[in-house]
Amino acid sequence: MRFPFPVAAPSAVLPAGLAENAQFLADLFPEIAVLFFETEACLAYTDKDLPASLADLPCSWHVHMPLDLPWKAGFDVTWQKIDGLLDKIAPVSPKAYVLHPPDAPDMLLPLAARLRDKGVDPALFLVENIGSCSLTPVWNEVVEGGFSACLDIGHIQAYGQRDVLKLPGLWERVRMLHIYGAERDMRHWPLRELDPVGQVLLKTMLERASDFTVTLEVFGRRGLFDSLDLLGQWLARWEEEK
Repeated sequence: MRFPFPVAAPSAVLPAGLAENAQFLADLFPEIAVLFFETEACLAYTDKDLPASLADLPCSWHVHMPLDLPWKAGFDVTWQKIDGLLDKIAPVSPKAYVLHPPDAPDMLLPLAARLRDKGVDPALFLVENIGSCSLTPVWNEVVEGGFSACLDIGHIQAYGQRDVLKLPGLWERVRMLHIYGAERDMRHWPLRELDPVGQVLLKTMLERASDFTVTLEVFGRRGLFDSLDLLGQWLARWEEEK
């Protein structure tokens, strides 16, 4: 099926490294999400992990920034890590960077200023709603800093974050959806686990998705492709129901 939006796959589908996953996925998905989950491990990546040949693959890229950025150590320490990661992944020219909200206060506006100093538009950074922080508490900083947004349907469902959908100007800033069936037991489950209420939410969200990426955040080959097939079936059915 031809999807009306780019569908991205995470770079952790096969039990192999980033490069092997990317080479497998590039012919199957138009976009790959590079998962930078651990700061120091990713800063230590070598040419084996990120070979120059990745830039030649027939896909675009975005990056999920690490979950363990050291915000509580202070802004300057954290910026040094972010700056190093930006340089590390620069050869593939990512189109966006997904960022979890800082777990220390008053960090987003200094980050926006430092990104501009580096020549990076803060709009390329997509602040994501997560379990410990929906977008609501940081929304004013997101807007003032010029950031974009990423909506995670699993987090909305699991943590009762429907308030996020009522934020002023939200859809002007959303550039990505993270979709999967459910978040439980520290796992992202395939799309078949999405309950009927979640399916209605997904349909509503996807109706807005003509100009942004939909990332299937399912970390396993079988679950990913089953979810892709199911997404296509749902879209076809919803189109028929119009």
